[in-house]
Amino acid sequence: MTPQQQAIAVIQGEHRAMSAVIEALRHVADEIASHDLEPDYKMLWSILYYVDQYPESHHHPNEERVLFPRIRARTHAIDATLDELGRQHAGSRPHLDVLRNLLGRMEADIAGAREAFAAKAREYADFHLRHMGLEEREVLPKAREVLDDADWTAIAAQFNAEPDPLRSAAVNGNAWFREFYRRLVALVPEPWGVGSRR
Repeated sequence: MTPQQQAIAVIQGEHRAMSAVIEALRHVADEIASHDLEPDYKMLWSILYYVDQYPESHHHPNEERVLFPRIRARTHAIDATLDELGRQHAGSRPHLDVLRNLLGRMEADIAGAREAFAAKAREYADFHLRHMGLEEREVLPKAREVLDDADWTAIAAQFNAEPDPLRSAAVNGNAWFREFYRRLVALVPEPWGVGSRR
């Protein structure tokens, strides 16, 4: 496997893991909005914990530290896209803070919190999926075009230094992430999980 193939595989693998979690959030939000069901608070807090601990704290900063600067050093063709992705990275965590607040309010059974959480969760999920789609459509193809093996080796090393725990949770992740992964795939319908659609 070439350095480029290795780095792209890592990035896309992390995107797939994050997409599964984000789809789980949207699925639960839909269930909350359309059914009079008691929310699975443990699962919801686990989703928000994962998003904060990995995508927000590692994946996005890794892109800002090593992937985006190396592309900018080779070409200015997608500067506007990289600028927009940077703004999205900066604006993502405040959305997560709002979700945490709404989840706490929902758990406290405050009037209107269930509907507000469901709406914000769908908005947040759509935002993240559009964000990753932009990276897959515009950033990675340009990176393949302009970066060399040294760039890709550095990118792979940065991402592998703190790997996404869900990428290997089913096999050798720590106990918390193994349990989170098991519950996640059981909850979410195909193609992200093995749950049934309602």
